[in-house]
Amino acid sequence: MDIYLIRHGETDYNKVRRLQGVTDIPLNARGIELAQKTAERLKDIHFDRIYTSPLIRARKTAEIIRGNRDLEIIPTEGLREISFGDYEGLTILKDQYNIPDPDFCNFFDAPEKYHTPPNGESIEHLRQRTTAFMREIIRTPEYQELTLLMASHGAAIRGILSGLQKLPVSRFWEGGVHRNCAVTRIHAEQGRFEIVFENKVYD
Repeated sequence: MDIYLIRHGETDYNKVRRLQGVTDIPLNARGIELAQKTAERLKDIHFDRIYTSPLIRARKTAEIIRGNRDLEIIPTEGLREISFGDYEGLTILKDQYNIPDPDFCNFFDAPEKYHTPPNGESIEHLRQRTTAFMREIIRTPEYQELTLLMASHGAAIRGILSGLQKLPVSRFWEGGVHRNCAVTRIHAEQGRFEIVFENKVYD
């Protein structure tokens, strides 16, 4: 089994570093362009199934990469982004910082010290949710010879990769935040996996 795991294209929230989470923000023009370039580079890959986060920025990315392939795009909560709860829409730029928690940037810098925002999702829960989905896929017997495309988000992808590798929360961001439309390829056989490449951008 080969899995092509891709982060969605750019949005206006990405440009200004506003917390996006589960807020349903569409791709901007640059995001669509990135997805189109990625689609061109992946056009010769035979995908058997396509899964996506239900959020529009990931689904649109999946639609663009699908192209004219006759495949259903399957939304799943297992690929949805982490929720920042009451802090969604706020900004983490230093000169425009307006998040009530002065230590919010522990999310990126020291995830083991991160305080989950009111009505938000914890990093631990994100990892459990995303990794459970991916392990189920990897262990499904009838998928063993398939090639899958999955469209997701920055933190959700780190949740999958850190969860599969059983890293401590302190190493959640090991490898960094994937760039918009970055592709990671995972090869799996009989429940085991290897990361073939990670965070590859076709731009």
